[in-house]
Amino acid sequence: MLNLLLTEGAGEKTAAAGNQWWIYVVLIVMVVLMLVLPTITNRRRMKEYNQMLDQLRVGDKVRTIGGVVGRVTKITTKGDVKTFILETGAKGSKTTMEFDMAAVGTVLESTYVPPVEEKKEEKKEEKAEETEVKTEEVKEEVETQESAEKVETEEIKVETPSEDVVLAKKKTSKKSKK
Repeated sequence: MLNLLLTEGAGEKTAAAGNQWWIYVVLIVMVVLMLVLPTITNRRRMKEYNQMLDQLRVGDKVRTIGGVVGRVTKITTKGDVKTFILETGAKGSKTTMEFDMAAVGTVLESTYVPPVEEKKEEKKEEKAEETEVKTEEVKEEVETQESAEKVETEEIKVETPSEDVVLAKKKTSKKSKK
């Protein structure tokens, strides 16, 4: 009988320990997330920051990480080190300082003009949106027209950059009273 009690107690302890495995899994997942998520967000921030530095041009108004605000007057590269000269101060007392490119905190006003290819893509997207709006308007017009007595259909072609869309437009004709 003592043996029976001992084995039952051991079985309960084993069952209780077996039910707690999920706690360890949750803890491991939380630790992994705490280590991985900051690196992912930091990588994204660094990519945006490097893109901002690549688009930095002479004439841009910037604020350095030290809080100095001014206009970039010259960008130079000496070996692997990229620097810029910042002009700051009032009209009568302008001061120029040379900073490392990593000193840029934010770009307040940019003179960056995207390349021609990017402009063409933006125009294509705008045209595609306009044609989508036009096709939706034609569809709404077709749906809202009431048929009187006789309905004729006429094909309307709306050109989109990728494909031609053919819509049917209803025309109503009234019988003349005699």
